[in-house]
Amino acid sequence: MKRRSTHPLLDFLRRRESLLLGVLGLVLFVAAWEGAVALALVNPAFVSRPLLVAKAIQRQFASGQLLNDLAVSVQEMALGFAMAAVVGVLLGTAMGWYRGVEYSLDPFVWFLYSAPLVAFYPLFIIWLGLGFKTVVAMSFLLTVIPISINTLTGVRAIDPILVRAVRSFGGGNRDIFVKLVLPGAMPIILAGLRIGVGRALIGMMLGEMFGATAGLGYRAVYYGARLRTSDVLAPLALVVALGIIATQAIRLIEVLLTRWKPE
Repeated sequence: MKRRSTHPLLDFLRRRESLLLGVLGLVLFVAAWEGAVALALVNPAFVSRPLLVAKAIQRQFASGQLLNDLAVSVQEMALGFAMAAVVGVLLGTAMGWYRGVEYSLDPFVWFLYSAPLVAFYPLFIIWLGLGFKTVVAMSFLLTVIPISINTLTGVRAIDPILVRAVRSFGGGNRDIFVKLVLPGAMPIILAGLRIGVGRALIGMMLGEMFGATAGLGYRAVYYGARLRTSDVLAPLALVVALGIIATQAIRLIEVLLTRWKPE
């Protein structure tokens, strides 16, 4: 049977389909936004317009204000997420590996999972004061539980038949954990980390909006109180970009760590 040839351009488009469709969707959204304002379908005082937002971003970058806020937010989010990733993976692994640990910590984990964690914010202010520490604490608290639960689920999802197979060949607990449990649970753990990135971003924004003196969330509230819509959307655009970059970074790590999986 003769093999069908493909055009190099079509081959390139197929390989980059997700990226191209994502860019196309963004372009269409911006065009629709600009068109709705131009046709007076919406009030620009409430939604601004892409050109004015771009000018606000440029102006705030030129003053150094937006760059400083971005640096503060990245530090707070990164620290909160890193702490939650370490604690969450260790906690979830311990709960999945030892039944006693799970039974002991299960009430606390599900309480924190179901409770409105924003309600703890006044306590963080009392304990840590306003600013950097409180924002990091909020980011950590909102992130650690989803990562723990995903890790627990991944460890528990290992097929018992595979565990018995390892033991039948003389493998001990260490062999089961290192060669079976960790590789098998890795995709679910990484999925939890992807969820955690979004939660860390939410915690960072909440902390900055309610009790900070710098950061993207603080800047958005500052301009919102002055009804400067374009200036509000400038830091919010960077928050979205930060979330996309962080999520894609976790996805890249996931691809690198799960190359062993069959297609």
